[in-house]
Amino acid sequence: MKTDDKERWLSKKEFTPVGISSLDSKHRITLKDKIMNRPPLNHMEVNAFKIFLGDEGDILLRPMASIPSKELWVHQNPDALESIQRGMRDIKEGRVTKVKSLDKFFKGL
Repeated sequence: MKTDDKERWLSKKEFTPVGISSLDSKHRITLKDKIMNRPPLNHMEVNAFKIFLGDEGDILLRPMASIPSKELWVHQNPDALESIQRGMRDIKEGRVTKVKSLDKFFKGL
């Protein structure tokens, strides 16, 4: 597959060309002004990228976000995660109950 064919194939998929970055003297490239200010990354809390290398040298960067270790249990417990997600859906859809007194509410549980 020629380079032009590869670029056409990529453009028909989920990838969009955003520019060219040259290697600096330490073989690094900067991406911030090329990608971090564009959707969808401009709405994400990204602090790392998982790196994939294709057979022909193509590089795919998958955005990653760290979570505090004390919150990791939620992601490791499918029941807890589903309960939180269900609660968030309820809030979004307006299925909430307002409580006048938190003390009475907690005593009633």
